[in-house]
Amino acid sequence: MKSRIHTWGWNALDLLFPPRCAGCDKWGERYCASCQKQTKLIKSSICQVCGEPYPGTFRFVCQRCQTAELFYTNLRSWAYFEGPIQKAIHKLKYKKDLGLGEKLAQPLVNLMLANHWKIDLITAVPLDTARQRERGYNQSLCLARPLAWKTGLPIVTSIIKRIKKTKSQVGLSLEDRKINVAGAFKAEQKLVYGKSILIIDDVVTTGSTINSCAEALMKADALRVYGLTLARSTRL
Repeated sequence: MKSRIHTWGWNALDLLFPPRCAGCDKWGERYCASCQKQTKLIKSSICQVCGEPYPGTFRFVCQRCQTAELFYTNLRSWAYFEGPIQKAIHKLKYKKDLGLGEKLAQPLVNLMLANHWKIDLITAVPLDTARQRERGYNQSLCLARPLAWKTGLPIVTSIIKRIKKTKSQVGLSLEDRKINVAGAFKAEQKLVYGKSILIIDDVVTTGSTINSCAEALMKADALRVYGLTLARSTRL
């Protein structure tokens, strides 16, 4: 019911105030069919753990996942962070284009169902207090809420908290990204004990942030943790 009301509400607003496409700026849709066709999707040739794309068709676990200490079970992303989806995510993240959350949650629903994960609850990577106050909203939560409503799964926003201020991950090396988010999160044990949890974020590059969130959840006795992002950046 929440999903239908949420969708109807945004569709009604679209009729009253026709939107511009977040990918190409044309009038009529929040993310138009043409931009959807131009979105470069991540196909099946990926690391079976972290979802990093690679050339080939065989099942594969990348070198990084073979040697790194990972706390999530699987991490998957819908598209490459380029072209119209990159523009759309920037508008969702920095321009308060909140209707995109409802529109772009559907690919995440499809991706989650395609992986056949058994999920007990959904949450989003939290922002630190200062960034949340400055932005006024959490763009990852804008994706997580409609995803939860569309799948009928509960969403709990308070299970992970940032306990350390971190720098932006943009421009940092792999090792610096790990250091930046190490120990940055704490999970609420009574909310996560024995549960399989899905963490939502907008973009992943190395997976350090989601892995740090997953570490906090596993230390709080979650059963397992999965990660899902709208896009994956291959630039570091």
